[in-house]
Amino acid sequence: MAVDRLHNLSRLSGMLALAAVLAMGAASPASAARTRRHHRHHAYRGSGPPYHAELLEDADSGTVLFAQSADLHWPPASMAKMMLLLVAEDQIRDGRMRLEDPVRISERAANTRGSHLGMREGDVYPLGELMKAALIKSANDAAVAVAEKIAGSVEACVRLMNEKAHELGMNDTYYGTVNGLPPRPDHDVDHTTALDLATLARAIIHNTDLLEWSRLETASFDGGTRTLRNTNHLVGHFDGCDGLKTGFTVQAGFNLTATAKRGDMRLVSVVLGAPSNPQRFALTARLLRWGFDNFTKVQVLRRGEPLPVHVQVQSGPMIQPISESDIALVVPKTKTSAVKLEYNVPQMVNGPVASGDSLGQVIVLDGGDVLTKVDAICPLTVGEPQRAGDSLSVSNSGGTAQSSALPISSNPK
Repeated sequence: MAVDRLHNLSRLSGMLALAAVLAMGAASPASAARTRRHHRHHAYRGSGPPYHAELLEDADSGTVLFAQSADLHWPPASMAKMMLLLVAEDQIRDGRMRLEDPVRISERAANTRGSHLGMREGDVYPLGELMKAALIKSANDAAVAVAEKIAGSVEACVRLMNEKAHELGMNDTYYGTVNGLPPRPDHDVDHTTALDLATLARAIIHNTDLLEWSRLETASFDGGTRTLRNTNHLVGHFDGCDGLKTGFTVQAGFNLTATAKRGDMRLVSVVLGAPSNPQRFALTARLLRWGFDNFTKVQVLRRGEPLPVHVQVQSGPMIQPISESDIALVVPKTKTSAVKLEYNVPQMVNGPVASGDSLGQVIVLDGGDVLTKVDAICPLTVGEPQRAGDSLSVSNSGGTAQSSALPISSNPK
Protein backbone atom coordinates (compact mmCIF):
# COMPACT_ATOMS: atom_id res chain seq x y z
CA MET A 1 0.00 0.00 0.00
CA ALA A 2 1.16 3.56 -0.73
CA VAL A 3 0.92 4.56 2.92
CA ASP A 4 3.17 1.65 3.94
CA ARG A 5 5.75 2.50 1.25
CA LEU A 6 5.80 6.13 2.37
CA HIS A 7 6.24 5.07 5.98
CA ASN A 8 9.10 2.69 5.14
CA LEU A 9 10.93 5.28 3.01
CA SER A 10 10.49 7.88 5.75
CA ARG A 11 11.82 5.43 8.34
CA LEU A 12 14.96 4.87 6.26
CA SER A 13 15.54 8.60 5.75
CA GLY A 14 14.94 9.15 9.45
CA MET A 15 17.68 6.72 10.42
CA LEU A 16 20.13 8.34 8.01
CA ALA A 17 19.34 11.83 9.30
CA LEU A 18 19.17 11.04 13.00
CA ALA A 19 22.84 11.60 13.85
CA ALA A 20 22.71 15.10 12.36
CA VAL A 21 19.40 15.80 14.09
CA LEU A 22 20.73 14.98 17.54
CA ALA A 23 23.69 17.29 17.06
CA MET A 24 21.46 20.36 16.65
CA GLY A 25 21.75 23.07 19.26
CA ALA A 26 19.02 23.89 21.73
CA ALA A 27 16.82 26.91 21.31
CA SER A 28 16.73 29.66 23.89
CA PRO A 29 13.88 30.65 26.16
CA ALA A 30 12.17 34.01 25.71
CA SER A 31 9.03 35.62 27.13
CA ALA A 32 6.62 33.71 29.39
CA ALA A 33 2.98 33.03 28.65
CA ARG A 34 0.05 30.96 29.92
CA THR A 35 -1.51 27.68 28.94
CA ARG A 36 -5.12 26.72 29.50
CA ARG A 37 -3.97 24.62 32.45
CA HIS A 38 -2.84 27.80 34.17
CA HIS A 39 0.71 26.53 34.42
CA ARG A 40 3.45 28.85 33.30
CA HIS A 41 5.28 27.93 30.13
CA HIS A 42 8.26 29.57 28.58
CA ALA A 43 8.56 30.48 24.93
CA TYR A 44 10.85 28.27 22.94
CA ARG A 45 11.96 29.26 19.47
CA GLY A 46 13.36 27.06 16.76
CA SER A 47 13.51 27.72 13.05
CA GLY A 48 9.73 28.00 12.69
CA PRO A 49 6.91 25.56 13.38
CA PRO A 50 7.10 22.63 10.95
CA TYR A 51 4.40 20.89 13.00
CA HIS A 52 0.78 21.43 14.00
CA ALA A 53 1.17 21.15 17.77
CA GLU A 54 4.03 20.84 20.21
CA LEU A 55 4.17 20.44 23.99
CA LEU A 56 6.70 19.90 26.77
CA GLU A 57 5.70 18.96 30.32
CA ASP A 58 7.23 17.90 33.61
CA ALA A 59 6.22 14.25 33.88
CA ASP A 60 5.61 14.35 37.63
CA SER A 61 3.52 17.49 38.11
CA GLY A 62 2.17 18.04 34.61
CA THR A 63 3.55 21.57 34.64
CA VAL A 64 3.65 22.85 31.06
CA LEU A 65 7.10 24.15 30.14
CA PHE A 66 6.23 24.95 26.52
CA ALA A 67 3.06 24.69 24.44
CA GLN A 68 2.10 25.60 20.90
CA SER A 69 -1.45 24.75 19.74
CA ALA A 70 -1.54 22.16 22.51
CA ASP A 71 -5.36 22.01 22.53
CA LEU A 72 -5.67 21.54 18.76
CA HIS A 73 -7.73 18.46 17.86
CA TRP A 74 -5.52 16.09 15.87
CA PRO A 75 -5.48 12.40 14.92
CA PRO A 76 -3.20 10.38 17.22
CA ALA A 77 -2.66 7.70 14.55
CA SER A 78 -0.84 4.74 16.14
CA MET A 79 -0.47 6.64 19.42
CA ALA A 80 -4.03 5.39 20.04
CA LYS A 81 -2.25 2.17 21.06
CA MET A 82 -1.01 3.99 24.17
CA MET A 83 -4.56 4.01 25.53
CA LEU A 84 -5.15 0.41 24.41
CA LEU A 85 -2.11 -0.70 26.38
CA LEU A 86 -3.05 1.37 29.43
CA VAL A 87 -6.48 -0.31 29.45
CA ALA A 88 -4.77 -3.70 29.09
CA GLU A 89 -2.50 -2.87 32.02
CA ASP A 90 -5.58 -2.01 34.09
CA GLN A 91 -7.03 -5.44 33.35
CA ILE A 92 -3.76 -7.10 34.36
CA ARG A 93 -3.43 -5.07 37.55
CA ASP A 94 -7.02 -5.94 38.53
CA GLY A 95 -6.26 -9.65 38.10
CA ARG A 96 -8.57 -10.22 35.12
CA MET A 97 -5.67 -10.95 32.76
CA ARG A 98 -2.06 -12.10 32.93
CA LEU A 99 0.79 -11.39 30.57
CA GLU A 100 1.16 -15.15 30.10
CA ASP A 101 -2.46 -15.67 29.02
CA PRO A 102 -2.73 -17.25 25.54
CA VAL A 103 -4.35 -15.19 22.79
CA ARG A 104 -5.77 -16.88 19.71
CA ILE A 105 -5.42 -14.74 16.60
CA SER A 106 -8.80 -14.10 15.01
CA GLU A 107 -9.55 -13.65 11.33
CA ARG A 108 -10.06 -9.94 11.99
CA ALA A 109 -6.66 -9.58 13.65
CA ALA A 110 -4.89 -11.62 10.98
CA ASN A 111 -6.34 -9.50 8.18
CA THR A 112 -5.51 -6.13 9.76
CA ARG A 113 -3.52 -4.00 7.35
CA GLY A 114 -0.77 -1.44 7.85
CA SER A 115 2.20 -2.16 10.09
CA HIS A 116 1.74 -5.76 11.19
CA LEU A 117 3.43 -8.98 12.25
CA GLY A 118 1.88 -11.16 9.56
CA MET A 119 0.21 -13.50 12.03
CA ARG A 120 -2.19 -16.14 10.76
CA GLU A 121 -5.67 -16.94 12.00
CA GLY A 122 -5.47 -19.58 14.70
CA ASP A 123 -1.94 -18.70 15.81
CA VAL A 124 -1.56 -18.41 19.57
CA TYR A 125 0.72 -15.96 21.39
CA PRO A 126 1.06 -14.76 25.00
CA LEU A 127 -0.79 -11.52 25.73
CA GLY A 128 2.42 -9.83 26.88
CA GLU A 129 4.18 -10.61 23.60
CA LEU A 130 1.37 -9.00 21.61
CA MET A 131 1.34 -5.93 23.88
CA LYS A 132 5.09 -5.59 23.42
CA ALA A 133 4.73 -5.80 19.63
CA ALA A 134 1.94 -3.21 19.60
CA LEU A 135 4.12 -0.80 21.57
CA ILE A 136 7.56 -1.31 20.02
CA LYS A 137 6.76 -2.21 16.42
CA SER A 138 3.34 -0.54 16.38
CA ALA A 139 1.83 -3.74 15.04
CA ASN A 140 -1.83 -3.18 14.14
CA ASP A 141 -2.71 -6.87 14.08
CA ALA A 142 -1.24 -7.33 17.55
CA ALA A 143 -3.32 -4.38 18.79
CA VAL A 144 -6.53 -5.94 17.49
CA ALA A 145 -5.64 -9.27 19.12
CA VAL A 146 -4.94 -7.53 22.45
CA ALA A 147 -8.25 -5.65 22.24
CA GLU A 148 -10.23 -8.80 21.56
CA LYS A 149 -8.53 -10.62 24.43
CA ILE A 150 -9.02 -7.97 27.11
CA ALA A 151 -12.52 -6.80 26.17
CA GLY A 152 -14.06 -9.54 24.04
CA SER A 153 -14.21 -7.42 20.89
CA VAL A 154 -12.62 -4.39 19.29
CA GLU A 155 -15.82 -2.40 19.79
CA ALA A 156 -15.97 -3.22 23.51
CA CYS A 157 -12.33 -2.26 23.88
CA VAL A 158 -12.95 1.08 22.18
CA ARG A 159 -15.62 1.76 24.81
CA LEU A 160 -13.14 0.95 27.58
CA MET A 161 -10.59 3.28 25.99
CA ASN A 162 -13.04 6.17 25.88
CA GLU A 163 -14.13 5.50 29.45
CA LYS A 164 -10.49 5.58 30.56
CA ALA A 165 -9.92 8.83 28.66
CA HIS A 166 -12.87 10.37 30.50
CA GLU A 167 -11.54 9.07 33.83
CA LEU A 168 -8.17 10.73 33.16
CA GLY A 169 -9.81 14.04 32.22
CA MET A 170 -8.88 13.70 28.54
CA ASN A 171 -12.00 15.60 27.51
CA ASP A 172 -10.77 16.46 24.02
CA THR A 173 -10.06 12.84 23.06
CA TYR A 174 -12.22 10.35 21.20
CA TYR A 175 -11.27 6.82 20.12
CA GLY A 176 -12.99 5.03 17.27
CA THR A 177 -10.24 2.43 16.81
CA VAL A 178 -7.84 0.49 19.01
CA ASN A 179 -4.81 1.09 16.82
CA GLY A 180 -5.30 4.47 15.09
CA LEU A 181 -5.65 2.85 11.69
CA PRO A 182 -7.96 5.01 9.53
CA PRO A 183 -10.85 3.45 7.63
CA ARG A 184 -9.36 5.05 4.51
CA PRO A 185 -5.99 6.79 4.00
CA ASP A 186 -7.37 10.35 4.10
CA HIS A 187 -9.77 9.94 7.03
CA ASP A 188 -8.92 9.33 10.69
CA VAL A 189 -11.75 8.75 13.15
CA ASP A 190 -9.70 9.17 16.35
CA HIS A 191 -8.85 12.62 17.64
CA THR A 192 -6.98 14.01 20.65
CA THR A 193 -4.75 16.92 21.67
CA ALA A 194 -1.15 17.30 22.73
CA LEU A 195 -2.32 18.11 26.26
CA ASP A 196 -4.41 14.95 26.45
CA LEU A 197 -1.59 12.83 25.05
CA ALA A 198 0.76 14.16 27.71
CA THR A 199 -1.82 13.26 30.36
CA LEU A 200 -1.99 9.74 28.91
CA ALA A 201 1.80 9.48 28.80
CA ARG A 202 2.07 10.47 32.46
CA ALA A 203 -0.53 7.84 33.41
CA ILE A 204 1.53 5.21 31.61
CA ILE A 205 4.77 6.39 33.20
CA HIS A 206 3.43 6.38 36.76
CA ASN A 207 1.01 3.45 36.69
CA THR A 208 2.51 0.82 34.40
CA ASP A 209 5.78 -0.88 33.50
CA LEU A 210 5.38 -0.21 29.77
CA LEU A 211 8.61 1.82 29.67
CA GLU A 212 10.46 -1.45 30.24
CA TRP A 213 9.46 -2.30 26.66
CA SER A 214 9.43 1.15 25.06
CA ARG A 215 13.04 1.79 26.16
CA LEU A 216 14.32 -1.08 23.98
CA GLU A 217 15.79 -0.40 20.54
CA THR A 218 15.08 -4.01 19.61
CA ALA A 219 13.28 -6.85 21.34
CA SER A 220 12.74 -10.52 20.63
CA PHE A 221 9.29 -11.79 19.74
CA ASP A 222 7.80 -15.26 19.88
CA GLY A 223 10.70 -16.86 21.68
CA GLY A 224 13.33 -15.14 19.58
CA THR A 225 11.94 -16.23 16.20
CA ARG A 226 11.57 -12.58 15.23
CA THR A 227 13.02 -9.21 16.21
CA LEU A 228 10.94 -6.12 16.91
CA ARG A 229 12.59 -2.81 15.98
CA ASN A 230 11.46 0.28 17.84
CA THR A 231 9.73 2.87 15.65
CA ASN A 232 10.93 5.58 18.09
CA HIS A 233 14.41 6.32 16.75
CA LEU A 234 15.33 8.52 19.71
CA VAL A 235 15.56 5.44 21.92
CA GLY A 236 19.23 4.56 22.16
CA HIS A 237 20.28 7.82 20.50
CA PHE A 238 18.96 10.61 22.74
CA ASP A 239 20.33 10.54 26.28
CA GLY A 240 17.64 9.42 28.72
CA CYS A 241 14.90 8.69 26.17
CA ASP A 242 12.99 5.53 27.10
CA GLY A 243 9.67 5.95 25.31
CA LEU A 244 7.08 6.26 24.25
CA LYS A 245 5.08 5.94 20.98
CA THR A 246 5.09 7.06 17.35
CA GLY A 247 2.11 7.53 15.06
CA PHE A 248 1.68 8.12 11.33
CA THR A 249 -1.20 8.36 8.86
CA VAL A 250 -1.63 10.44 5.73
CA GLN A 251 -3.98 12.83 7.53
CA ALA A 252 -2.10 12.98 10.84
CA GLY A 253 1.40 13.28 9.45
CA PHE A 254 4.24 12.20 11.71
CA ASN A 255 3.43 12.22 15.44
CA LEU A 256 5.55 11.38 18.46
CA THR A 257 4.89 11.25 22.19
CA ALA A 258 8.26 10.89 23.90
CA THR A 259 9.68 10.85 27.39
CA ALA A 260 13.22 11.14 28.71
CA LYS A 261 14.75 11.18 32.17
CA ARG A 262 18.02 12.75 33.28
CA GLY A 263 18.90 12.68 36.94
CA ASP A 264 15.62 12.90 38.84
CA MET A 265 13.83 15.03 36.24
CA ARG A 266 11.58 13.35 33.68
CA LEU A 267 10.03 15.28 30.79
CA VAL A 268 7.22 14.39 28.38
CA SER A 269 7.02 15.88 24.90
CA VAL A 270 4.40 15.69 22.16
CA VAL A 271 4.86 16.64 18.51
CA LEU A 272 1.85 16.40 16.20
CA GLY A 273 1.75 16.68 12.43
CA ALA A 274 5.45 16.94 11.58
CA PRO A 275 5.93 16.78 7.78
CA SER A 276 8.47 13.95 7.78
CA ASN A 277 9.87 11.14 9.85
CA PRO A 278 13.25 12.86 10.47
CA GLN A 279 11.58 16.12 11.48
CA ARG A 280 9.43 14.60 14.20
CA PHE A 281 12.59 13.24 15.83
CA ALA A 282 14.46 16.49 15.24
CA LEU A 283 11.73 18.58 16.83
CA THR A 284 11.37 16.21 19.77
CA ALA A 285 15.12 16.01 20.41
CA ARG A 286 15.48 19.78 20.27
CA LEU A 287 12.50 20.35 22.55
CA LEU A 288 13.63 17.82 25.14
CA ARG A 289 17.19 19.12 25.05
CA TRP A 290 15.92 22.66 25.58
CA GLY A 291 13.95 21.47 28.60
CA PHE A 292 16.91 19.74 30.21
CA ASP A 293 19.25 22.66 29.44
CA ASN A 294 17.00 25.34 30.89
CA PHE A 295 15.04 23.74 33.75
CA THR A 296 15.94 22.00 36.97
CA LYS A 297 14.01 19.98 39.53
CA VAL A 298 13.91 21.42 43.01
CA GLN A 299 12.85 19.48 46.10
CA VAL A 300 10.84 22.08 47.98
CA LEU A 301 9.44 19.95 50.82
CA ARG A 302 9.61 16.34 51.88
CA ARG A 303 6.80 14.39 53.48
CA GLY A 304 7.01 14.57 57.26
CA GLU A 305 9.47 17.48 57.21
CA PRO A 306 8.95 19.84 60.20
CA LEU A 307 7.84 23.31 59.09
CA PRO A 308 9.35 26.52 60.54
CA VAL A 309 6.11 27.52 62.29
CA HIS A 310 4.57 26.60 65.64
CA VAL A 311 0.96 26.18 66.75
CA GLN A 312 -0.25 26.47 70.34
CA VAL A 313 -2.95 23.94 71.22
CA GLN A 314 -5.28 25.64 73.72
CA SER A 315 -4.70 24.10 77.13
CA GLY A 316 -2.02 21.94 75.57
CA PRO A 317 1.52 21.96 74.24
CA MET A 318 3.09 23.92 71.41
CA ILE A 319 3.37 21.73 68.29
CA GLN A 320 5.33 22.02 65.06
CA PRO A 321 3.34 21.02 61.97
CA ILE A 322 4.87 18.80 59.30
CA SER A 323 4.40 18.62 55.54
CA GLU A 324 1.72 16.13 54.47
CA SER A 325 3.51 15.24 51.23
CA ASP A 326 6.51 15.83 49.03
CA ILE A 327 6.68 18.88 46.80
CA ALA A 328 9.15 18.91 43.93
CA LEU A 329 9.03 21.55 41.21
CA VAL A 330 10.58 21.90 37.80
CA VAL A 331 11.58 25.55 37.45
CA PRO A 332 13.85 27.58 35.17
CA LYS A 333 17.45 27.37 36.33
CA THR A 334 17.59 31.17 36.39
CA LYS A 335 14.45 31.51 38.54
CA THR A 336 15.04 29.25 41.52
CA SER A 337 15.46 32.23 43.86
CA ALA A 338 11.97 33.50 42.95
CA VAL A 339 10.26 30.49 44.56
CA LYS A 340 8.96 31.24 48.05
CA LEU A 341 6.88 29.50 50.70
CA GLU A 342 3.95 31.03 52.54
CA TYR A 343 2.75 29.29 55.71
CA ASN A 344 -0.97 29.81 56.16
CA VAL A 345 -1.03 28.30 59.65
CA PRO A 346 -2.75 29.72 62.78
CA GLN A 347 -0.86 30.54 65.94
CA MET A 348 -3.44 28.76 68.12
CA VAL A 349 -6.07 26.03 67.77
CA ASN A 350 -8.62 24.57 70.17
CA GLY A 351 -7.90 20.97 70.99
CA PRO A 352 -8.00 18.11 70.86
CA VAL A 353 -6.14 17.46 67.62
CA ALA A 354 -5.23 14.10 66.15
CA SER A 355 -2.15 13.03 64.29
CA GLY A 356 -2.67 13.84 60.61
CA ASP A 357 -5.22 16.62 61.18
CA SER A 358 -4.71 19.58 58.86
CA LEU A 359 -3.59 22.71 60.70
CA GLY A 360 -3.27 24.91 57.62
CA GLN A 361 -1.47 25.02 54.31
CA VAL A 362 1.94 25.65 52.84
CA ILE A 363 1.61 27.68 49.64
CA VAL A 364 4.40 27.59 47.07
CA LEU A 365 4.69 30.86 45.14
CA ASP A 366 6.60 32.03 42.10
CA GLY A 367 6.41 35.77 42.58
CA GLY A 368 2.68 36.32 43.04
CA ASP A 369 1.66 33.12 41.25
CA VAL A 370 0.56 30.08 43.26
CA LEU A 371 2.39 27.03 41.96
CA THR A 372 0.96 24.43 44.35
CA LYS A 373 -0.22 23.86 47.92
CA VAL A 374 0.20 21.17 50.55
CA ASP A 375 -1.42 20.66 53.95
CA ALA A 376 0.53 21.39 57.13
CA ILE A 377 -0.56 18.54 59.40
CA CYS A 378 -0.33 17.72 63.09
CA PRO A 379 2.52 15.27 63.81
CA LEU A 380 0.94 13.73 66.95
CA THR A 381 -2.34 13.41 68.84
CA VAL A 382 -2.90 16.04 71.52
CA GLY A 383 -5.77 15.62 74.01
CA GLU A 384 -8.69 13.22 73.66
CA PRO A 385 -9.27 11.66 70.23
CA GLN A 386 -11.87 13.51 68.19
CA ARG A 387 -15.33 11.99 67.89
CA ALA A 388 -17.08 11.59 64.55
CA GLY A 389 -18.63 14.91 63.62
CA ASP A 390 -16.22 16.97 65.74
CA SER A 391 -14.21 19.57 63.86
CA LEU A 392 -10.93 21.26 64.57
CA SER A 393 -11.53 24.76 65.90
CA VAL A 394 -9.11 27.59 65.12
CA SER A 395 -8.74 30.37 67.65
CA ASN A 396 -9.68 33.80 66.29
CA SER A 397 -6.52 35.24 67.73
CA GLY A 398 -4.27 32.85 65.87
CA GLY A 399 -4.64 33.44 62.14
CA THR A 400 -1.27 34.28 60.59
CA ALA A 401 0.46 33.77 57.29
CA GLN A 402 4.22 33.84 57.17
CA SER A 403 6.36 34.10 54.03
CA SER A 404 9.97 33.17 53.65
CA ALA A 405 12.48 32.78 50.84
CA LEU A 406 12.99 29.16 49.96
CA PRO A 407 16.57 27.92 50.40
CA ILE A 408 16.82 26.05 47.11
CA SER A 409 19.50 23.58 46.25
CA SER A 410 19.01 22.65 42.62
CA ASN A 411 19.52 19.03 41.73
CA PRO A 412 22.04 18.40 38.98
CA LYS A 413 20.75 17.61 35.50
